[in-house]
Amino acid sequence: MRIGRVVAGTVALAAATTIMATSESAAAGVTPRIGSDHTYSGRQNTLSVPLHKSGVAQHQYRVAVYTGNKAGAGTDANVYITIYGTRGSAGPIRLDNSANNFESGKTDRFTLGLRDLGRLKSIKIRHDNSGKKPGWYLNKVTIDGNASFSAYRWLAKDEDDHRTWVKLPRR
Repeated sequence: MRIGRVVAGTVALAAATTIMATSESAAAGVTPRIGSDHTYSGRQNTLSVPLHKSGVAQHQYRVAVYTGNKAGAGTDANVYITIYGTRGSAGPIRLDNSANNFESGKTDRFTLGLRDLGRLKSIKIRHDNSGKKPGWYLNKVTIDGNASFSAYRWLAKDEDDHRTWVKLPRR
């Protein structure tokens, strides 16, 4: 990915906007994993991932994902979110960073640089059922501290309705 010029304090990316991810574990100084689709931004524990073609992030969405505090609630599967607003949607976006995300009783925080989606209406959150124990108990997701999406359910092939995804309205 090529990085474009700085425009009014915003880095314009030639191929995509960015996702910056942090978690409680990231504060311990864990170095991000860098892959072919990732770019290290230079700040500790900040990972940039291509998201869409528009090139310039207009809004930084702060996403907090709360995993339930139950036995086996955590997942090692890949987790994705799609955000729906009055001005469109964005996603699916993989929520990942260098930390061991989505563990029982933990809160993981991500910052997504996206175009302005307007007033947030709903989200779809899912996992790909990968890993040894992919089942996940999701409590809730908050975005920007004021948009809350309550789940309090299993996303698992062997629990409840056997789905690994859920669409949640704003509460």
